Amino acid sequence: MSRLRTALERYVHMRQGLGYKYDGPARRLSDFVSFMEARGAETITAALAMEWVTKIEKQPTWAIRLTDVRCFAQHLVHFDPSTEVPPAEAVPIARRAKPYIYSDAEVEALLAAALALPPA
Repeated sequence: MSRLRTALERYVHMRQGLGYKYDGPARRLSDFVSFMEARGAETITAALAMEWVTKIEKQPTWAIRLTDVRCFAQHLVHFDPSTEVPPAEAVPIARRAKPYIYSDAEVEALLAAALALPPA
């Protein structure tokens, strides 16, 4: 087992011990550590982290993956000062669509239409 894999297991156990479910981030970070192991890297670098973050096509997921790696790297830098923490602004933030707020008249029309429906 690599040094990064051992550090990841300790990190995940620590986060879970603090009450976080941490299933999704643990899975993504395990994939990241596998990526690092395949490259023979034992220390997180910003370049390798960004290569892993952007290796998938779904751009909104990049921000999630970057956040996971940054948190792990920020934890590791205390034990391994050569660890590089990738910059937070390295990928664009995922933007959500602006919510549509119904007017009172639209809500009343929806309710009237629902009341006019026959029983199922």
